[in-house]
Amino acid sequence: MAEVIQFNCPACGTLLRLPIAMAGIHGPCPNCQKEIIAPSPALGIGAFEIPAPAPPQVIEPFQPFPDSVPTVKEALQQAESLENTVRSRSRIFPLVVCCLLTAAVALALGFAAGVRSVPKPVPALKIPAPAPLSIVEPPAVAAPPLPEPTPIPVTPIIKPPTVPAAPAEKKPEITPVSAAAEAALRAFLEAPDWASRSAHVLFPEKVRSAMKAYSHEFPDGPTPFKSIAVKQTQIDEGSGNTLFIFFVSTDEFPSGIPVAVQETASGWLVDWRAFVEFRDQLFQKFTEGPGDKNDRFHLIVSPPPPERTASKENDHFVSFLLNAPLNQTPHLAFVKKSSKTFATFQQATASGGFFTPVLEVAKRKAPDGKTYLEVIKVIATDWIPRAE
Repeated sequence: MAEVIQFNCPACGTLLRLPIAMAGIHGPCPNCQKEIIAPSPALGIGAFEIPAPAPPQVIEPFQPFPDSVPTVKEALQQAESLENTVRSRSRIFPLVVCCLLTAAVALALGFAAGVRSVPKPVPALKIPAPAPLSIVEPPAVAAPPLPEPTPIPVTPIIKPPTVPAAPAEKKPEITPVSAAAEAALRAFLEAPDWASRSAHVLFPEKVRSAMKAYSHEFPDGPTPFKSIAVKQTQIDEGSGNTLFIFFVSTDEFPSGIPVAVQETASGWLVDWRAFVEFRDQLFQKFTEGPGDKNDRFHLIVSPPPPERTASKENDHFVSFLLNAPLNQTPHLAFVKKSSKTFATFQQATASGGFFTPVLEVAKRKAPDGKTYLEVIKVIATDWIPRAE
């Protein structure tokens, strides 16, 4: 499969996937619509959110009038100051007039004394007036004729051909990785029959025959659903493929049926065996049916309550509680103390917790006619789909 970049949206945490050739691109997250930058492993840059632009600066309007108006007291003080200024100037004005009159009298006396001491004038020499000058006009010279203007050749303007504008580059869309897996699950649920549904199942070469036989025992057709939600995801370290656990909500199971959808070289495929086991409650039908038969189931194992352990255990067997995911009624089952299954159960539930294996379970019939459950072996310690 092509190399991809798988990362979580830095804004909302949604798991996203892009081809390696689109490393470092930016675009909106399909879940939260925030602008983000995809990581670039070659440059050592991780994914981050593009900050929103700062809001424009608000400019306060110009105020032509002062912020404050003088009070009555301040206005009276300003009027009093102006009045004092006028009074001081009125006192100076008479003094200035007296100085000007004194200066005028002194000037008149000085002029009179100067006239009496001036000597008699000497008669001026009579100089004949010069003859008037005549202005000689220069001869008129005719202006040479202007040459005829040389015509300038007009070159026609050739317009370049109109080139259509290049279309705006479309930003690549960043889609959640779960979108393709959910599309495959929807096609699986909406398939009209088992043959059409087999195109969307894991390990079809081994499962097709089981699907055909199962359709003869149970009616086959589309599975109506109300909603689909992702509950868990993990990546296989060996192959790099992703596994999603979806919960499919129906009228009968509002809380949702767990369905595994795994990435493969052929696309996203669904774990059909686990789906029909949970949807049709096969483990519950197995416990209510006749004895002396074996089958495999995806179960939840937990240690039994102390009051049940004391009365049910003996030297050869130890009891545990088995429960199906959609069934709230636990069932007591026994495990041989000398088996590897007991060692696995004991280690997994040592702290009082539970674990989720795939088990082969047998329904035995006791000599008195009563039936009981016995765990034969642990097929897998988790619910990850595997080829049988």
